[in-house]
Amino acid sequence: MADTAAPLALARHYVDVDQPDRALEALGRVGGDELEQPEFWALSAVAHYELDDYERAAGAAQEGLARDPESARLLYLLAMAEAERGRLAEAERAALGALEIDPDDPALLCAYARVVARGGQLDKADRLVDEAASIDPEEPDVTRMRAFLAFLRGRDREAAGYADELLNADPESASAHRLRGVALLHQGDMRGARRSFEAVARDDPTDHGLADITRSTRAATHPLLWPMLPLQRLGVAGSWVAAIAIIFGLRAAGLETAAGIAGLVWLALVIYSWTVAPLVLKRLGSRGP
Repeated sequence: MADTAAPLALARHYVDVDQPDRALEALGRVGGDELEQPEFWALSAVAHYELDDYERAAGAAQEGLARDPESARLLYLLAMAEAERGRLAEAERAALGALEIDPDDPALLCAYARVVARGGQLDKADRLVDEAASIDPEEPDVTRMRAFLAFLRGRDREAAGYADELLNADPESASAHRLRGVALLHQGDMRGARRSFEAVARDDPTDHGLADITRSTRAATHPLLWPMLPLQRLGVAGSWVAAIAIIFGLRAAGLETAAGIAGLVWLALVIYSWTVAPLVLKRLGSRGP
């Protein structure tokens, strides 16, 4: 879409393609009566939310509600933003207000599920998501919420699977690529995370936060850091447990020489991780994308 299009239409387009920075740029050119339209504030709320600026997202939603108090969409956006700010009472009030207007909207049920999940009520959140799925099993927010609940339970592999489901339905979905990247990052799969983040960064080079994390994953997968892959995959504690189990397992089997070699390899890896690896990571991470 050309930049000469009407600013509000242009902002709507950029919100639809997950480019919130550009959406806000377009909204900055809106003037006149359009500033009083609830959609202007809804688009502003979405863009700020996607940029993790939850205070401004909530403020924009409240500005929109001052113009249209019965907007389920604006109440939904307010609930999502307030939940991310940790203001759970305000978030629940907004979510329930939206559900009073449209009780059978699966996206609104998922928004309420996110709020109660933030409050630690994971079983209630599961029931709300199941209810949303019974209304529309193809609703993307259902899959996103299942991924969110998997994250909260520490099930990163399951969360990555839900991200794959979203990508199967929409291979260009920036939010699904981000979700998959974070899930793989938690699993220590730097290469997979790098591919997911790079897919988003190519489409939105203006997102500086995304550029930083893409640079970090690119640096972490550099050949000079391949010796660190066991630590990335297993984590520090897991790597120590695995190393001790291998070394003492070899000794128990009477393979003293092999155990000694394994111990030396592990010691070399530890020294590398404490000395060389941080310098390499800092040097590579400081380079531009």
